[in-house]
Amino acid sequence: MLRSPKVFLRAENGAAAVETALILPFLVLLYFGMIDLTQLISMNRKITYAASVVADSVSQNRTSLLQSDLNDYYKAVELVMSPLDLTLVSANVYGYRNVSGTMTQQWKDWSLGGPSCDSTPNTAEMAPLVTAGNDVIVAVTCMVYTPYVATFFGESILGATSFNVEYTVMVRPRSSLDLTCYETVVGGTKCT
Repeated sequence: MLRSPKVFLRAENGAAAVETALILPFLVLLYFGMIDLTQLISMNRKITYAASVVADSVSQNRTSLLQSDLNDYYKAVELVMSPLDLTLVSANVYGYRNVSGTMTQQWKDWSLGGPSCDSTPNTAEMAPLVTAGNDVIVAVTCMVYTPYVATFFGESILGATSFNVEYTVMVRPRSSLDLTCYETVVGGTKCT
């Protein structure tokens, strides 16, 4: 009951070919769009979890932490984000202190060599979390995501070929009101 390809090519009605030509591009775009959406949701979950891991790990220190401690916490981010390319991932950690009702940055550190996260922490969002003399630890993780649709169609559909996916977590230190990061020794140079 199979027809030879010659019969199909000689058919004059051509309705199937026209319908296929009209629908196939939409179906291909839909297919790759669903792959992109699924991967973007997965990336967002990883970024969210990585920021939570860093913020939680830093908040468990007593009154100070060292740069070497932060490097260990960044390794946890690497584990969370694997098997992704870590050159596309960045993790930033900030320490803010409420000084007379004003949130001031006490220290900062960023690692993983990826792109710089676009946004700086919003101090207005921190105010409800703390009282005077209290600290807030802010962990920001971000990564560059390049959708497959942008790879095939360029900027014409999405407006750009890659996007930053970013998440911010704010927590208070658990064991004390304040927490300071030092480069090598406690009381030395603050993390910058």
